[in-house]
Amino acid sequence: MFAFYYFPMTIFAGILTRHKDKTIPGSFTNELRALISRHPDDKNTVIEFIDNGIYLAKVDIGALKQPGSFSTKELTAFVAGDPLYQAGPSMPGSRAESLQNLALDLAAGKLDTLHACRGTYCAVIYEHAEGRLHLVTDKLGVRPVYYWVLPDFIIFSTALRILEALSFQVKSLNLQGIAEIACFNYPLSDRTPYENIFSLYAGETVCFTGEKINRQRYWQWDKQPMNAENSSINSAEHLHATFIDSVKIRLQGQKTVAAFLSGGLDSRAIVGALKNLDVEVVTSNFAPAGSQDQAFGQLAADKLGTHHTHLQKGKQDERDPYHKLSVNKWINSENYAARNLPKPHVIWSGDGGSVGLGHVYLNPDIIQASRKKDMEKAKKEFFAYNNWGISTKLLKPKIALTLINLLNEGIQSELDSIHLGDPSRIFYLFLMLNDQRRHMFNHFENIDLGRVEFELPFFDSNFIAEIIKLPIDPFLHHVSYMEWLSYFPKAVLEVPWQAYPGHIPCPLPQLEGLTYQWNSSTEETRQNKLHALKYVKELCRNSTFSHQYLNLFYLRLWIILMRFGQSDRSYLLQTPRILYRYWSKVVPNNKNRI
Repeated sequence: MFAFYYFPMTIFAGILTRHKDKTIPGSFTNELRALISRHPDDKNTVIEFIDNGIYLAKVDIGALKQPGSFSTKELTAFVAGDPLYQAGPSMPGSRAESLQNLALDLAAGKLDTLHACRGTYCAVIYEHAEGRLHLVTDKLGVRPVYYWVLPDFIIFSTALRILEALSFQVKSLNLQGIAEIACFNYPLSDRTPYENIFSLYAGETVCFTGEKINRQRYWQWDKQPMNAENSSINSAEHLHATFIDSVKIRLQGQKTVAAFLSGGLDSRAIVGALKNLDVEVVTSNFAPAGSQDQAFGQLAADKLGTHHTHLQKGKQDERDPYHKLSVNKWINSENYAARNLPKPHVIWSGDGGSVGLGHVYLNPDIIQASRKKDMEKAKKEFFAYNNWGISTKLLKPKIALTLINLLNEGIQSELDSIHLGDPSRIFYLFLMLNDQRRHMFNHFENIDLGRVEFELPFFDSNFIAEIIKLPIDPFLHHVSYMEWLSYFPKAVLEVPWQAYPGHIPCPLPQLEGLTYQWNSSTEETRQNKLHALKYVKELCRNSTFSHQYLNLFYLRLWIILMRFGQSDRSYLLQTPRILYRYWSKVVPNNKNRI
């Protein structure tokens, strides 16, 4: 028996039994039901699907205004996000139609619909008679799905926090995932900070049938055409046309939308594209007062003719880059409501532009070493250029060495998994399949509280595929990006913008006295030090953790230097902080510590 309702969906989670004689305890479903959303408005709106051997719970924040469910006698499917299934030159069908095609294809063992989807989404499809469950994510893996492999059950969710909070199963740490988070702020490949909890890879579907687990990469970026020279095609003009198409298919006829508009070029390109399509745009910016980011954002809004609002910073937590508290206050304001937006909780965002098109983490030295297949030199240049690494001085030597070795193994394994005829794009794909794939994970992790969905045209898979076809060298330092922008409305480049360090500078006169995003102020340094000193007290209060993992001699020296020295050494706390964050989630339920 099962109850089914047609509702659009934002978050889903569930439990699948791996043995026919197993049932799902009521305590398991009760706990999962309680965890799926933390927002009071969702307390009585959890929708459940129950059948023999499976329990699925879902909630929706109502942002996309379209059904995200499909059901027949044979199968049930749910989607978070929008697949944007486009079978031909015509516009994609509705969200529900995309899901229907995807679900029927997967149940039939076909991949055609998956190949034709270009949106950011994830989905679950359950075949009733076979007891077969499919999990799938988009070609870039931007919309996450996590699954926990246990002897008797598979537990899955679109938010890792849900699996973290479950008390009925013991979790253990994955030190390799933790080392990678300490270095990059995200784990590589399919790893999470926990053993046996995995994240779907880019362009992957996972099928569970009884005890069998079948993982399939339906889309492999290193198998796509690359470095295709075609003198008859203007590459910048072609990329512009592809990008405009990615904007059009996401508009779906809307004439008024909301968008972020910073002092950079990614969000400006999106707003410029929308305005050129005769769309009214309501924009906002939460940059600090007196910054280039705020001032240039306002100038762009004036030039492009948007209804612009400066938001005060208001984060939900320390890892909220979008200041959702302020964003929701803006969305609920009278001025915003007066615009009568068709999808008021959907905001257009420039995420993905700086890496996907701007190639910001790459330089000629990295590319040349990669092209010559001198991967050791390429890795050295890559990490030095981006100032990436792992800080282990405050940890006990044995733990430090273990983390460093695991990090190096993880990086090399991920690079080895990318197979290219011309290796010049290996680090680009490394970034797209890891950095960009994980870029929005915290947003989706807290979407129950944030109550906002994003339109992300820079993550359009057709757009990325067209970039990859072209030689990489012209993309470095935003060279191709600036040529691409020349096809946008002239207003886009008629006011100053905040350029990346080392990239093509803005040629327009700069306003005096404005702060630059990549320069830390004295006050920011002081706040970093105070925050770090406050946090280290929490670490030291936990004697089990501090005596087992921390190098107490170096920690005491670090505290003295932070209190009385001029330099900010708060970065040395990064690895202990990450380790403690996940250790503290595991230890209450696990006697077997690291």
